[in-house]
Amino acid sequence: MAPNLVLTIIGSILILVGIIFNVIPKLVNEKIMGQLPKEAVGISALFRVVLGGLAIAIGTIALYGRHLPVEHAGHLLFSMGSGFVIVILTLISGKLRGFDDEIPIPPIILFTLLTILAYSSS
Repeated sequence: MAPNLVLTIIGSILILVGIIFNVIPKLVNEKIMGQLPKEAVGISALFRVVLGGLAIAIGTIALYGRHLPVEHAGHLLFSMGSGFVIVILTLISGKLRGFDDEIPIPPIILFTLLTILAYSSS
């Protein structure tokens, strides 16, 4: 797949996720983590908004990078794929380190697909 198309896809997905995280952070937290104690609702929503902002930032980098020459776009995609692998590993490490009993499957699936897209086009 052409690097500029993959950067457009990755950028659009990340920006969409970031917007959702910013618009309805409490609902997203409830769907992901279930009912939280009242004291945790606000701070967890704040963290979700921050994660949304980071997703928008990385998505914006991808969208701006789609106009790079193919060789440079390939380097950007390889870098993004490597970053996505780090995200997957940190999600898995949460269980290994005892922070939660479960591994969060939806973000692992999302970042695995983004990793495959990025590496296959880099």
